[in-house]
Amino acid sequence: MLNKIIIFLLEIGFCIKFNIVGTISLSELVLIGTSFWYVKKDLFIKYPILKTITWLYIGLLLSQILSEIVIGNIFSNSLKGYAVTIVSYLHFIFLFSLFVKNRKYIIYAIIGILVSNFLFGSQFEGDVSEVVNGEGATFLKFYLAPLIINILLLISILTKKRIITLLCIFIGLAFMILGARNSGLSIFLTGTIAYSILFILKRKIDKNRLVIMVLITSIVGYGMYIVYVNNVLDGKIVAGNSSQLKNAKNPYNPVNLLLLGRTETFVGWLAFMDKPFFGHGAWAIDSTGKYRILAFKLIDGTYRESNRIDLIPCHSVLIGSGMQNGILAFWFMGSIFILIIKIGIKTLNKNDFYLIINIYSIVFILWNGLFSPVSHFRLSLPLYFAFLMASYFINEKKAKRRRNYLMIKNIEKISSAIN
Repeated sequence: MLNKIIIFLLEIGFCIKFNIVGTISLSELVLIGTSFWYVKKDLFIKYPILKTITWLYIGLLLSQILSEIVIGNIFSNSLKGYAVTIVSYLHFIFLFSLFVKNRKYIIYAIIGILVSNFLFGSQFEGDVSEVVNGEGATFLKFYLAPLIINILLLISILTKKRIITLLCIFIGLAFMILGARNSGLSIFLTGTIAYSILFILKRKIDKNRLVIMVLITSIVGYGMYIVYVNNVLDGKIVAGNSSQLKNAKNPYNPVNLLLLGRTETFVGWLAFMDKPFFGHGAWAIDSTGKYRILAFKLIDGTYRESNRIDLIPCHSVLIGSGMQNGILAFWFMGSIFILIIKIGIKTLNKNDFYLIINIYSIVFILWNGLFSPVSHFRLSLPLYFAFLMASYFINEKKAKRRRNYLMIKNIEKISSAIN
């Protein structure tokens, strides 16, 4: 019971913040202060792959330190960058140490997220494209959609009903039509992939079948995208951020829509290419306004003044690591994502009642790693890192038990036949 309460309070504590060399949350202070309790040698001995992940995190941190020294960044900004990596690692290790004992603990983490959003609101903000386009559906995107998705995940765990896959598909489509495209796409893909695994793929999942499934999903998804675009252009769908499609040079090309919807991601890449070796530094100020102006030019060519100090825009965890600290940081961050996703794919077992949340975790990591602010690396991503890793080891343990059981049965049959 104590572990359930701790996980619940941990997710809420990220919204209780203090100003100590920048903003830091109560949960971050707790994770740092109690790290001696849960970062233990026997955990790494029992689960050796944690050593690989740890070395990747260490490599990321060292590349950040090297970059910050070389470019001579402001010390307080450098500390913020280091803190993101350290807290991300501690958050991941802490949750993994509990999830690997019982995956049902994810329920209390999700409830904690729901309660924190209700009490404190969303921790994540929109980007330049939403300011320029004056997008609506803010309540749907940042509050209602995450609420409903987390409730769906809870239902999938508590009821173990496979029909939830269809509910995910229909709700995902509704969100995309109403303007919450990111959340809608994530839960739609989750439902579609889960449905394919459960009801279409009759045999064991392997790489070839997985590739075929992804291709079919992509073709069907693009067909539905064309129908959506036609309805927006005809004025039949006007909800949410449909204005982006009307402003796109070629609305039938999803990349053009992505360019308008995630402008800061592309601008961040250009900033990374300007200084690929050591980057611009953590929390680098766009002192000349070059990158903010570029962001507005990519959207509609009209620059808008801002009352706040503008950082170099970059709406991406992965690209942001390179933009801030150069190619080494980019490589280590990318390696962390690739390793976790590879492990996540191995958890896709049609007999696992956690299949839906496993798939959602992979989709969430992919999308938010590429198209969300760096704050996701310490706040939301470690939760899904830890859950996928725990699922992998738990499924492997179950598979080993089954293999041993079958081997014993076969030996018994052979012995009976001999006798």
